[in-house]
Amino acid sequence: MTTLKKIYILILNWNNWKDTIECLESVFQTRYPNFQVICIDNASTDDSERMIKEWAEGRLIVESRFFTFNAENKPIPVVAYDRKTAEEGGALEKEGALTSQSYQYPLILIHAGGNEGYAGGNNVAIRYVMRRGDGAYLWILNNDTVVDKDALSAMVIGIEKNTRIGMAGSKLLYYDRIKVLQAAGGCKITPWLGNTRLIANNQEDSGEWDSPLYPDYICGASLLIRKEVVETIGLLDESYFLYWEDADWGARARREKYRLLYNPASKVWHKEGGTSGRVNPLTDYYWTRNGLAFVKKFHPAFLPIVLLAYLAKYTIIRMLRRQPPNFLSFVRGVHDFCAGRTGK
Repeated sequence: MTTLKKIYILILNWNNWKDTIECLESVFQTRYPNFQVICIDNASTDDSERMIKEWAEGRLIVESRFFTFNAENKPIPVVAYDRKTAEEGGALEKEGALTSQSYQYPLILIHAGGNEGYAGGNNVAIRYVMRRGDGAYLWILNNDTVVDKDALSAMVIGIEKNTRIGMAGSKLLYYDRIKVLQAAGGCKITPWLGNTRLIANNQEDSGEWDSPLYPDYICGASLLIRKEVVETIGLLDESYFLYWEDADWGARARREKYRLLYNPASKVWHKEGGTSGRVNPLTDYYWTRNGLAFVKKFHPAFLPIVLLAYLAKYTIIRMLRRQPPNFLSFVRGVHDFCAGRTGK
């Protein structure tokens, strides 16, 4: 690596401090030397701020199969901002007063002021980064991930090889099945079905997926993006609130002729569904409503076909599985899409 550009690492928390501090502990053990961590809290009610600060002070030990807790890099100085101050770029003098030989940058904790969803919460931090203007990349991480010590270095090496690579993703492995892939970086989209498919999902990590690929979009669980790409395509679309935001971001990047890279040397373990849970009625609602919105935005000619495909899929699958609440959520998702309802 010829240059060590500054990377901003964004981690969104909502009522899940246990996962968040495990993620933070792994991030602060990364071998990449020039990074700034931002933890955004979406108005948690589980005392997350206090617990995160206790971890940063070294008073809350994290146990994990992936690392040994490092007491020597504590305490980590913390600067807390409200949303308004963060989006104005924070306070340089406040952050500078807490830097030391051990830490070039303190941990930034931002209070979003409400549950802004995945896009809204991350956008608060992205605005902070864009106002600061000193970072080359932003690495968005789900809080229910654990990263390999070289995950960030590997992604930076890969993306630096070609200026037209706008985003990069990791080899995502299941947290509880550490040798099984959740995704090789991202997904393929089938626009006429309004469907996405995780590349290499449930495949053994046996070497088959150790070559770079170019997905249709990068999974938001681990997504590295150039700052100039954000300047070109804009922030995450908050109208989705939950699900399809990463697909939308990838589609906008590809529309601007950027390439999206899967880098297999970057390993991240994902608990999957740490905040929202797996396929529950809420998932079906947002997946349906937002999938239709995505197709309308990028592939409008396929919208009637997608509506029929969704109807067949949800009627058959949810009824066979005896999940009437999920089916009703699907119906509500279609209704709200047709009514033009967006956001939360």
